[in-house]
Amino acid sequence: MKKRRRTGLLVFTCLALFSLRGLAQPMEHGMLVLSSADEQYQDGLYPLQDYLFVFVDKVEGRTIQEVAAPAFQPLFSQEERWRAGAFAGDLGPEIHYIWGRLTILSQLDEDEEWLINFDAGMVDLFMPIDSNRFAHLKSGESRPLGEKPFKGIYGTLSCMPLRLPAQDTLTVFFRLKRIGAVGKGMRSAFGNALFKPHAYFAVDRHIRFFDALMIGIMLAVAIYHLIIFLYQRQYVSLFFSLFVLAFAMIIMEYRGYASEILFPSVHLRSPIVVVPVTWSLVYLFHYGFSRLYLQLPKLLPVWDKIWAALVLVDIISGAMLVKMVFAAGEFSNVAPGPFFKLVSFRVLANLPLLLTILIAAAAAWFKGNKGAGIYLAAMLTYVLQEFANNVNAWFGFLNLPSYVYGYVGQTLMVLLFAMGIARQLKTLQEEKSAAEQAQLAERAENTRIRELDAFKSRFYTNITHQFRTPLTIILGMADQIQAHPSAWLNKGPEMIRRNGRRLLQLVDQILTLSRLESGHLPAHLVQDDVIRYIKYIVESFHSSAEQKNIQLKFTSGLEELVIDYDPDKLMDILSNLISNAIKFTPRGGEVKVEVGSRKSESGSRKAEALTISVADNGPGISKEALPHIFERFYQATGSPSPPSATSPLRGDRGGLEGAGTGIGLALTRELVHFLKGEIAVESEPGKGTVFSITLPITHNATDGYEYERSGIKESVSTYIPTPEAAGQAGGKATGHEQYTVLLVEDNRDVVEYISTVLSSRFHIVAEYDGQQGLARALILIPDIIISDIMMPAMDGLEMSRQLKADRRTSHIPIILLTAKADIASRIEGLQTGADAYLAKPFAPEELQAQIDNLIELRARLQERYRDLSFLFQPQHTLPDEDIHSEDHFMRELHGLIRDNLSDPDFSIGQLCEQIGISRASLYKKFKALSNQSIADFIRRVRLHKARQLLETTQLNITQVAIDVGFKNLSTFSRNFTEEFGVNPSRIKKEHKF
Repeated sequence: MKKRRRTGLLVFTCLALFSLRGLAQPMEHGMLVLSSADEQYQDGLYPLQDYLFVFVDKVEGRTIQEVAAPAFQPLFSQEERWRAGAFAGDLGPEIHYIWGRLTILSQLDEDEEWLINFDAGMVDLFMPIDSNRFAHLKSGESRPLGEKPFKGIYGTLSCMPLRLPAQDTLTVFFRLKRIGAVGKGMRSAFGNALFKPHAYFAVDRHIRFFDALMIGIMLAVAIYHLIIFLYQRQYVSLFFSLFVLAFAMIIMEYRGYASEILFPSVHLRSPIVVVPVTWSLVYLFHYGFSRLYLQLPKLLPVWDKIWAALVLVDIISGAMLVKMVFAAGEFSNVAPGPFFKLVSFRVLANLPLLLTILIAAAAAWFKGNKGAGIYLAAMLTYVLQEFANNVNAWFGFLNLPSYVYGYVGQTLMVLLFAMGIARQLKTLQEEKSAAEQAQLAERAENTRIRELDAFKSRFYTNITHQFRTPLTIILGMADQIQAHPSAWLNKGPEMIRRNGRRLLQLVDQILTLSRLESGHLPAHLVQDDVIRYIKYIVESFHSSAEQKNIQLKFTSGLEELVIDYDPDKLMDILSNLISNAIKFTPRGGEVKVEVGSRKSESGSRKAEALTISVADNGPGISKEALPHIFERFYQATGSPSPPSATSPLRGDRGGLEGAGTGIGLALTRELVHFLKGEIAVESEPGKGTVFSITLPITHNATDGYEYERSGIKESVSTYIPTPEAAGQAGGKATGHEQYTVLLVEDNRDVVEYISTVLSSRFHIVAEYDGQQGLARALILIPDIIISDIMMPAMDGLEMSRQLKADRRTSHIPIILLTAKADIASRIEGLQTGADAYLAKPFAPEELQAQIDNLIELRARLQERYRDLSFLFQPQHTLPDEDIHSEDHFMRELHGLIRDNLSDPDFSIGQLCEQIGISRASLYKKFKALSNQSIADFIRRVRLHKARQLLETTQLNITQVAIDVGFKNLSTFSRNFTEEFGVNPSRIKKEHKF
């Protein structure tokens, strides 16, 4: 792509052609005459060889005034060698300048602008202004573009404007320097002509348009891919962007735009210096782009190394060429032999490089790189345009300007490369997306496996949990019947049967779910009045609702509705929902069961769907838990809020534990879907929950259904909580022993069983959920608390956590009962501050042993706190194992008393007010900690302080008695003697100072 060279060739070809068509005949004195009648004038081109007068100057620094002087004119001559169109010999290295003189006679009617061109490194044109002044224009290939009168493609030529006055003669002088070639020094001939502007710039307007279009496309492509690199960090885009920028730079340099735009005031010896460097950058960036695009290191490692070596050879040879030009100082001084050998080597080296590129692209294509096909097409486009351009330049097959081939071929090459990169980036993005999808799928599978493992863990934990509770009752009652048959022969077997049915029901639930999932659960449809059947089911729960003073209401907009239904499955669905509503509705609340039908949109009287809703005004379910309530074994962590608001296990059947089996609602939903119905839930925390069921109405069954109300009640009995044991509900006492045990357990059979075990030794108070247990503990301040973990309203862990955080109850030993026997559950329970952890089923002896151990620890603590010596000892001097959790409370209490020792009227009421605990609560807590009253403790603190003062100070007995708050000396002496067994006088004598 040697555009400038082709342009020069075009100019000289034009000169040769015009010389053959007949030149204007020189006048006698060598004057060029311009006439509008001349053929040359019509063509706009006058060769100047016949009109030039030349002076070879060996003196440097001669001025134009000296050269233009009349005395100097005889030195100008007109020789044959100036007429030659080619170089005509070496003038010698001592020549500095060549001066020329041209006289033009204009016979034109108007002034006209013409252009004069001289092919030289430096050209100075002098046009007379007056007798001693001249206008000075500069041009030449060696001059910076900023000094030239014209820019762009023709700025690289020595072209200058010349204004010819009408009907007048103009004599101009010019000075030439550096008109030689490599190793030739100053030459004796040079291109020169007078052009009309329209002839000189005829194609410039079109060339500039297409130049701007092509360069604009390349810059846009380069910037776009640079942005892609900055965004995606794909280095193929970076190298391609740099390649296109370097290629655009080559075009700009050939056209002269690089010098015009980037370096208008600096001469870079273009193209001898800039072009080799830029071409080396083109090859380098093209290799970097191609290496990544064609995946050469992976697919073609050998060709990758060959390609890299050829690019390195080009870079080294280009650097040598530049060094050679700079070392010579002037282009004309460059040694011709090495220069042309190096240039020839670079040209020849491009052939194996081009061949390597084509072979590597084809090989990559055959090896499966589909993008290599586009790459190969782009390279072939470039090769074909170069071939067509050169062939057409010599033979003229097509009547098209040479630059058209370059525009089309080079632009297509860049665009094809861009298309290939876009395709490759899309493929990479798809592969990345596929990899991410695979990774997500793998993560999802891992998550599914973990969830499955967690589900299995929850399944076995919950199943064993649900089995352990009734097994505790069954085994315990069996032991009680065996030990005390007369006392338990009537009640014990019934409890065993009831809990046995619960175990069987749990097994049935699991089997039903399994059959539903496997599709092996049969439907037993009957056709009967479904309203009456549902009403009987609701009535079976009245006794359970009355136990909690809950109003259970049944309403129906239909007196009768005979449809197909499955009695067993409908009973399971309603029993689950109603029992849960009763379980989670507070005392005095309300549960409503409404039955209706939904009319068809056509307005037909025939109902198309049965609607059933079960609503309660319980604590509700939180928005976070609501989406999970139908998940099997879903459990939220314990929290002070009601479990129905945090744990969706409201659907648990049978009331086995407060949080249930974890499969009740899951089974309910599956059964509804099995009957081709829908179930929905609406809940608002603090206001209640509504479950809505829609079942399709059909009339296909032929069998009726015979049932008795007693049979329905028997069937739903396992859903109904155990009736409250007499003497236990509401915290009534069952014994009259010294220690009071608060039993918090939602399963009344368990309450009754534990009560029978402990009632002979302890005063038992029972509550049936965590909230009630917490409230009762704060009022009662019991000696021991036994609590289940999974309960409604508040679980045992949260209750234990709150009790241990409250200074009124922090001292109370807590035993946690649970069916969860794993180590993690034990640790979680003990971390709440619980003192013991007992797994179900447990032996009565194990429970009593735990209680005895806690009582023994209580006795040791009471003994410790009765000895007041630790209160008068700095805490930091105590060993860590001696610091009990209640030591801080005792020290705070002692500090308040010590601060008021001198006040004889300091009362227990004042102490309670300062410590922030009620009198009754403080009395019970302190009694439990030290087995003494607050009044005795205050008195003993006064006496121990008095003894300390008597032993360590010079105060007399009266002063000491007053300082510790005794008004009467005799009372002080009597109390002192009772406490220490010695009177204060003796103590004073033994510690005289």
